[in-house]
Amino acid sequence: MNRREIILGAAALSACGSAAQPRLPSHAFRIQRGVNLGNALEAPNEGDWGYRIEADHLSAIADIGFDGVRLPVRWDAHTAPTAPYLIDPAFFARVTEVIDQALARGLRVQLDLHHYQDLIDAPDHHRQRFLAIWRQISRAYRDMPPTLLFEPLNEPNGPHWRSPRLEDLQAEVIAIIREHNAERVIVLGPANWQNINALSEWQAPHDEWVSASVHYYEPHAFTHQNAEWLRPAPTFPRQWGTESDIATVRAHIRTAAEWHARRGGAMQLGEFGVNRAVPITQRAAWTRTVREACETHRIAWCVWDFAGAFPVWDRDRRNFIPEIIEALGL
Repeated sequence: MNRREIILGAAALSACGSAAQPRLPSHAFRIQRGVNLGNALEAPNEGDWGYRIEADHLSAIADIGFDGVRLPVRWDAHTAPTAPYLIDPAFFARVTEVIDQALARGLRVQLDLHHYQDLIDAPDHHRQRFLAIWRQISRAYRDMPPTLLFEPLNEPNGPHWRSPRLEDLQAEVIAIIREHNAERVIVLGPANWQNINALSEWQAPHDEWVSASVHYYEPHAFTHQNAEWLRPAPTFPRQWGTESDIATVRAHIRTAAEWHARRGGAMQLGEFGVNRAVPITQRAAWTRTVREACETHRIAWCVWDFAGAFPVWDRDRRNFIPEIIEALGL
């Protein structure tokens, strides 16, 4: 069997390192210290949520010490509703412009399909449209350097996405991407919003060029407290940062690291952050704890986000927020 063929339905490796399935080679995730360009291209239209990506932002990101960006894109909002499901050329060109600008500054780019809620809610109805989107992306970017990564689907969640439906769709989209990108890194994650605790139920594809990514916002009531887009907005009745709080974060990240050690391959914490409504000292303390736990276990990280609701960048002052940058070790 060719090493890039997808093997599904196999039993997971046991904690003691069973040889029932071939282990993927251990290698570093392509983006070690990343930042999400959130609230821009995954809005219905760029700017709808108050942020547009600027070339100068990408320069600042590279200069401060990030080595890559995750680019969430709401492709479905710019794709025809009927076959052949063509992506709007002007929107495609804008995404390409941002990718080119980032790559030109030495940043790696993780291109992510974000907020395809219709697919989450009605997967059978939207499956072919989703695959057509990735067929177009894969073909358009086939000559891009290997520093462009593909992430086919952000945070699968809900009752439709338990095994084996998720693994089946991931296998199909990998096969489509491989038609034009035989060695492009593809980033995938488990169900339940890519939660760390969902790793144990996920049969990850055994593809040499697939990397795993999970997200982390625990405790949710702390990281999302007073979030105006949630109804009701979560509340957290105390300061975060007790010994128990810190130990819980470290235990969660260690769970991801242990899964990674059994499976091999590359692992990323693709999203983590705290809402700007939280006092900056609390935001920084939590961020530092998560980042240090990731680095202890050699897990790459990508903070959410650059200038949205969980910012590392002050849009008014046009500069980085020093407490967050220090917490990220930059």
